[in-house]
Amino acid sequence: MSVPRYFTIGAVSPDLASLKALDERLEDLGVPGDSHLILIRRRDEALAGVTLPGARTARVESGLSRTQWFELFSTYLGVTAVSVLMGAVHLPTGLAVQAVMTLAVLVGLILYHRRPQLEKKILRMGLPERLAEEWQGAFPNGFALSLVTVPAERFDDAQEAFLEDPKLLAPQAVDRRPV
Repeated sequence: MSVPRYFTIGAVSPDLASLKALDERLEDLGVPGDSHLILIRRRDEALAGVTLPGARTARVESGLSRTQWFELFSTYLGVTAVSVLMGAVHLPTGLAVQAVMTLAVLVGLILYHRRPQLEKKILRMGLPERLAEEWQGAFPNGFALSLVTVPAERFDDAQEAFLEDPKLLAPQAVDRRPV
């Protein structure tokens, strides 16, 4: 029994034009649109969806969503109410609780925004850590990360489609053969 080999090829596109050109080259090779995944920031997702209707898009979160901001604010407001009630009974305790909670919220927000979101998403896909680190490093300078999974027979052609554009950042490929 033979296990089919697949390769995942990816690169960071610096702008929408290079992403569109890459998608057109892949379509010309016969690579199906559902095997093309574009990891993109939330604000650019609609633009990529309209420009590349055949490709799948996924968000790379870089901040809190509106729901998460609302949850954070309501939790902080609840803790503030409790600390005010504590302050009515014992002022130093109420002030200490409020100071600790304010510091915890600020530290939590800083840590959340410093987390590399793209790297974690790539690692969840089962791709190697060195690729995730390289793409994470190139992503802030780019528009979107384009990933294509192709069978071994189409690897050389798909790789040429990626290497044809010198503006693509961090082009990498990995063998996806199950071990």
